[in-house]
Amino acid sequence: MTKITRGGRPWRARSASFIATSILSTTLIAGAGFVAHADESSSKDQDFGATLSSVGSSEGGALGSSGTGKAPEQGDHDAFYDTDGVTTTTPGEILKTETVPYNPAPRGMKGYVPKTVDRIMYTTTNAHGELTPVTGYIMEPRAEWKGKGERPTVIIGRGTVGQGDKCAPTRNWPLHNLQDPVQSGRGVNLEGIYDVAFAKYGVRVIVTDYIGMGTDEVHTYMNRLDQAHAMIDAGRAARNIVEKNGGKFGKVAFYGHSQGGGASTAAVEEAPNYGKDLDVAGAYASAPPADLNAVQQNIDGSDLMGAIGFTINGMLARYPELRPLLEEHLNEEGEKALAATAEMCTDEIMDNFGHQETRNWTKDGRSLTELLKDMPDAQKALEDQKIGNGKPEAPVMIVSGRYDRNVEYNQAKVLAKTWRDKGASVVYKDDFMPPIGEYNHLAQAATGAPYGLDFIIARFNDLPVKGEGGDYTTESSLQGSSQSSSEGYGLLGSSQPFLGSSARD
Repeated sequence: MTKITRGGRPWRARSASFIATSILSTTLIAGAGFVAHADESSSKDQDFGATLSSVGSSEGGALGSSGTGKAPEQGDHDAFYDTDGVTTTTPGEILKTETVPYNPAPRGMKGYVPKTVDRIMYTTTNAHGELTPVTGYIMEPRAEWKGKGERPTVIIGRGTVGQGDKCAPTRNWPLHNLQDPVQSGRGVNLEGIYDVAFAKYGVRVIVTDYIGMGTDEVHTYMNRLDQAHAMIDAGRAARNIVEKNGGKFGKVAFYGHSQGGGASTAAVEEAPNYGKDLDVAGAYASAPPADLNAVQQNIDGSDLMGAIGFTINGMLARYPELRPLLEEHLNEEGEKALAATAEMCTDEIMDNFGHQETRNWTKDGRSLTELLKDMPDAQKALEDQKIGNGKPEAPVMIVSGRYDRNVEYNQAKVLAKTWRDKGASVVYKDDFMPPIGEYNHLAQAATGAPYGLDFIIARFNDLPVKGEGGDYTTESSLQGSSQSSSEGYGLLGSSQPFLGSSARD
């Protein structure tokens, strides 16, 4: 059979990688009892292989939770996202709710999650201080919370799903009885499995679409304040819903990978200023893009090169004065690329722009990184997005992969060290995955998750932070790290009683 190549990438090979990564994600994130360490026994390896086989053969799609609906296309109208007549007054206020079908759980884990969730429209504040509507969804788990205090809430920022309205988490799996990410091809949406992982322990989940994804403006991809505020106000929105229903609201935490890692770190850093009314227990971030200059240089020419288009589009939305300066240097191909990426999901930028270089977008052949260095206003805009100028008050875990070809490895370590030097409580870990080509970044969403889940659950229970610090200077891996699951971060063999849970039938 002839292989179809799109944007320089073999489509069939990428689809196969999505399937493999989805199965890995289902196993690790959903808490199947496997965490990869150098000292794992062969029996554990055999258990993991059996689990892979089981998940891979599940009925109802590769993840065992696939529906029959087709993913939305750009231009498909959904009245829920209309903001005409919507009045915003207070950050976190609920503007709209709608109950929709929900099916994220692989076989054997459906008892932890409900069959429906509420997607919501709530108010947040953009980087200019203006109130604006943003959408998301909230999931109330069926499992009991057996830990300390009231049921806690984790606020999840998804990784890079795209910039088009059709890419919004609230418009895709695991909502609306849609095909799962492997069936639909929108592989990055596999992060919906995080919901099940937290639901298993009785933790409420709220997911934000971020500003402009779904609603009638440009998604301001990687804008630090926009993303931080959307995450924090999602916590307020969850509180408003819980209290309206007569419940008591507990602690919150931030969680995310890639773009979501950036949103999580931005939120925990901004919370002492913007979210003082929330009881923030902690934050987890894997592959956080804390320094966009470093990330942009690293990603140019990679499979996710098109995400640079997302960044530029988002920057122009908040800094419109840069548009004439940039347009002066873009060629026709560059102008078309920015227009196209504004309506694309991540799988589409991989197909259409994978492994291309931004020097092909400029009139003089310079890369966008080189071009923007000569624009002081553009450098200021990029500097505004840098995470690390503040200091979080809640503990944070950061994971970064030395073989990550997308989000630059060292800039995440610099963030961890910067915060530690300011006196913040930070646990840093290198991702343990060996080189697997361009898939290290996507795989990190799964391989870091057991550590992140355990870290967040520990924060909700007011347990001491273990393993503070980390090696910020050398390229050591978790395999050589003393910060193993025996310290409490990693689900394997955990004896902590609060990790128990029960699901309602």
